[in-house]
Amino acid sequence: MGLRTALQRTRWITLAALAVAIWSVVVWFEVFGSIEWASMDYIGRAAPSGVVGLVVLGAFLALLVVLFGELGEEEPSPESWPPE
Repeated sequence: MGLRTALQRTRWITLAALAVAIWSVVVWFEVFGSIEWASMDYIGRAAPSGVVGLVVLGAFLALLVVLFGELGEEEPSPESWPPE
């Protein structure tokens, strides 16, 4: 099923996943902008904790990309019976 078919069949799931993906990208840029690169503390807005946050958000976005890829797949689907 293509993304268009996924939107027709499971509109709420597809639109919710798209909204979460957009929100995650916005949060990623907010975290990137709030990192204090000169500070090397391990709490607050310091570079190490900011980088860890960016990595976690990047992994979450990668999982959402996989979800959208699965929405576009045609398989698994039931096979016709009797076989042709």
